[in-house]
Amino acid sequence: MSDIGASIVLDLSAGSVALGQSLDGLDVQRFSELVDAFMQRNNATRAYGRWGEHRALYNNDNFAGNGEERRTVHMGIDVFCAAGTPVCTPLDGVVEIVANNTAELDYGPLLVIRHATPEGEPFFTLYGHLGPECLATCVPGQRLTAGQSIATVGAPPGNGNWPPHLHFQLVLDLLGLGKDFPGVACASEQAYWLGLSPNPACFFPAVSAVALDGRKKQ
Repeated sequence: MSDIGASIVLDLSAGSVALGQSLDGLDVQRFSELVDAFMQRNNATRAYGRWGEHRALYNNDNFAGNGEERRTVHMGIDVFCAAGTPVCTPLDGVVEIVANNTAELDYGPLLVIRHATPEGEPFFTLYGHLGPECLATCVPGQRLTAGQSIATVGAPPGNGNWPPHLHFQLVLDLLGLGKDFPGVACASEQAYWLGLSPNPACFFPAVSAVALDGRKKQ
């Protein structure tokens, strides 16, 4: 996914009214309408949700954490844009995981791609809330080149029932969790999980890394 068109950062942190109202209890249709209106007001074609941001909108049992604590800290960057927008891999790589996490508010269609540093150390990029076509066109072991289209941005309800957006996450170690590697962490464990999934802002040069760091507001 290239940075084409005007972009803006969207504050989805707990207590934010960037969309004009609280996000508590919103259904996906209303949430989508508010995101679209926000982008129109700001003449933007893309709105970026921040990495490391504490959010209160993860309100179903999928986000239960340890004990009574819920998972609330976003571990990737969200790119809100039109459903059907092409998604490209930013680097050469090999498809590691192709899955469809169908639970409500899960990833929906998901791809994980393995890459390597110049020294040969593996790392991964994770793409969530995709269109279903990638489930047929991508297979584990498939080699990819930088800039290659791998999927499209999905639409609700098939994308996990979220407003259309790409969840993009950098992962240093999958810990054997496969398709269930989390995209949201408990606040008490955020240092550990954000260490495994550092800020991927370098892949989105249209917006500064500082602006995409949701920890700055906390």
